[in-house]
Amino acid sequence: MNNETNPVTPPPVQPATPPPPQVPVPPAPGAYAGLRRKSPGLAIVLSLFPGLGHLYLGLYQRAIVVFGSFFLATVLADHAGDIGIIIAFIWFFGVIDAYRQAQMINAQEVEPPKIKRASVGSLGFGVFLIIVGIILLINNFYPIDLSWLGNWWPAILVIVGIYLIGAAYADRQKKLHASGEDDDESL
Repeated sequence: MNNETNPVTPPPVQPATPPPPQVPVPPAPGAYAGLRRKSPGLAIVLSLFPGLGHLYLGLYQRAIVVFGSFFLATVLADHAGDIGIIIAFIWFFGVIDAYRQAQMINAQEVEPPKIKRASVGSLGFGVFLIIVGIILLINNFYPIDLSWLGNWWPAILVIVGIYLIGAAYADRQKKLHASGEDDDESL
């Protein structure tokens, strides 16, 4: 009798299949049916005052941007003169956008806005407010000649544009380093 033992070979291991990718599921039809419909006509009428139609729709950030843009364009047109077309563009944009947003909310193509608690703060915006406040406070006691801003206000747009490009580049670099890719391969 042979006392040799046959080694038992385990069955071959099948490679694990990766799970299917997570695909965002659109809301079911009628998912927002319990919410009140928004009147596109009322949104248009309220938007005759820039930003008010967006407030009615609950789009608070858009309302602030539309009103702030309209106000800034009005102030700049008062000082610079030839940019009145920007005021008309912002006004028409606000009216048309409020109408379209009301339609999309009613068609349930977009999730109705939820009221979120504002973030605690922003360092950059806080510093900006302090600097502007100090300049305006000094101007109350010792008048400052700010007439040069009428000619140099586009420099603010250039500075903001450079900042946004730099921030986008920094985010891209951070994502590339996080994914482990080499920076030279992506250029």
